[in-house]
Amino acid sequence: MRISLLGYDEAGARVVRHLRYEPITEYQAAVDWAVSMADLMAHPIHVVPLNGDDMREPSRFGPICDAVASMTDQERGDMRRVVVTTRCEVMRDCDDRQVRADAYDILRQLKVTYES
Repeated sequence: MRISLLGYDEAGARVVRHLRYEPITEYQAAVDWAVSMADLMAHPIHVVPLNGDDMREPSRFGPICDAVASMTDQERGDMRRVVVTTRCEVMRDCDDRQVRADAYDILRQLKVTYES
């Protein structure tokens, strides 16, 4: 678990500062701290219950894969439309060039971009 603080540097570029990783048993304490600090902070505080290594753990996605496999064609189509719409909004609204590039890569994988 890790707390991330969002802000901006002197040039106006978005900056994310991460506090050290803590055991998941400290999650509620971190949430309580973030809530107590929220009014004092100029930008959002995020308490993330896992890290990148956790996300890459293959067994973590088993329940999600099972849920998607059990969806009807209509439900999968609805989910795809939400993903495409969200990625387009990220490309339009996000200040972070790398995040926009990642969103574009997802749209390419979904084959919704025009390739000349």
